[in-house]
Amino acid sequence: MQIVPIQEVLDGKCEGKKVALRGWVYRKREGKQTIFLVIRDSTGIVQCTVKSESPAWSDAEKLTIESSLLLEGMVKDDKRAPGGYEIAVCRIAVVGLAETFPIAKDKSEEFLRDIRHLWLRSRMMNLVMRVRADLLEFAREFFKKQKFIEVSPPMFISAAVEGGSTLFGLKYFDQNLYLTQSSQLYLEILIYSLENVYCIAPSFRAEKSRTIRHLTEYWHIEAEWPFADMNDLMKFEEELLTHICCRTAEKCRS
Repeated sequence: MQIVPIQEVLDGKCEGKKVALRGWVYRKREGKQTIFLVIRDSTGIVQCTVKSESPAWSDAEKLTIESSLLLEGMVKDDKRAPGGYEIAVCRIAVVGLAETFPIAKDKSEEFLRDIRHLWLRSRMMNLVMRVRADLLEFAREFFKKQKFIEVSPPMFISAAVEGGSTLFGLKYFDQNLYLTQSSQLYLEILIYSLENVYCIAPSFRAEKSRTIRHLTEYWHIEAEWPFADMNDLMKFEEELLTHICCRTAEKCRS
């Protein structure tokens, strides 16, 4: 049986059909006659029910939060379920049983930062990363429309672009190099070859974090082009941000 993404179930494309899903256990609630499983994959979450008479009951009992699995079942409309659809499970194949998942309700931000690799599985972080990916796509759309060429400057530099006090130094074989603070100098060199150039790349600055706006590592959208003045620059930036915001509101509303 072909495996379908959960989003197809939520879109109503599978109502009344038997489907196969694979993903992870997002939530679990057990009753005497029914086990409720909320299953997630990268596209969404869906509620699944396992009845006591189902062949899948014993496997459902074993499942822990974040266990990976493959299941089969019938899709039915149910307005009480998350997303409006529910799957009556007839078969479960456990791929991997997870250990006790450390994230429960009301965890502090400090704790979640310490286990970021697990917090990335949350629905909120899933959506943040999806919107971020779209935002970068919209930025590239605009640069392409303006006939800019994307380039990939090196991350190791030999001299400061900004202040020398904010450089991260490192040993590069027998040389002393630094992590880049900005790709500005490389982009300026490329002006004379390609004219309109930009890059989307990480920058590193050894700044003391006095506010949430001070980051030692962040992703930087930078552009350079010739024959322009400050008014041209401000107009370009305003149009870039307008394009990104409008496209984000259009595509990422859900």
